[in-house]
Amino acid sequence: MKENMILVCGDIHGRKFWKKPCENPNKYDKIIFLGDYLDPYDFEKISVRDAIENFKEIIDFKKNNMEKVILLIGNHDCPYYSDIYFSFSSWHCRHSTWNHKEIHKLFADNIDLFQIAYAYGDILFTHAGVESGWLEKTVGCTEKDINSICSVLNTLTDDREGLEKLYKVTQERGGWDRYGSCTWADVHDIMRDFEGALSGEAVKPIHKYKQVFGHTMQAYYDSNGSIAFGDAIEFGKCKMIDTARAYVLDTDKFEIKTFEN
Repeated sequence: MKENMILVCGDIHGRKFWKKPCENPNKYDKIIFLGDYLDPYDFEKISVRDAIENFKEIIDFKKNNMEKVILLIGNHDCPYYSDIYFSFSSWHCRHSTWNHKEIHKLFADNIDLFQIAYAYGDILFTHAGVESGWLEKTVGCTEKDINSICSVLNTLTDDREGLEKLYKVTQERGGWDRYGSCTWADVHDIMRDFEGALSGEAVKPIHKYKQVFGHTMQAYYDSNGSIAFGDAIEFGKCKMIDTARAYVLDTDKFEIKTFEN
């Protein structure tokens, strides 16, 4: 095991790209899934049933590697994870109403396996990234230590008030909130936040930490008219890796590379 190596699996959405990299979990200090396990895209021809079975396999993988594997919660997971969240959130992209009860039960039966955020050294892992304005003004978090910030984020699923703070969506994602949450922020929201910090404007405690997140899928039409996936987006102290593949993160150098056999 290489203690400074972490395997990071971005948005799943029923995809099986995680399986090959996870065949030998002892190669890594941690294996982190960034959430969004269900609600597959139509263009990938993954059925909802296949996505559910894939999710069950990920849950079993976690159970067999409790200390090694971290399962984070994404915006697509929240309506299944919490019926309270589902009751007030109005935007459920590709949500499977027909299979809601089954998927909710999978989360409810395994609720202790999931979390909103994970801190490793000076690196914070969430589904969509933490914007300073949301953290301070919406969440009301004044903590400066990364582990304390992470602890606050992980209490947001405890009650309706916290869940409402997770349902914050900016215009980048079709919402009207000033700041996006750590499950909903678009990469452009996070980029603007860090650009302000780099220019010397309103540097906040979160800006001194590194962040790894997904959520903003990098896909495009290739020369044949087919959809292909792009590369990770790296800026400031952030890496956004929603590219339908796994990455190996060197935590000492804060460098990523696509998983290779």
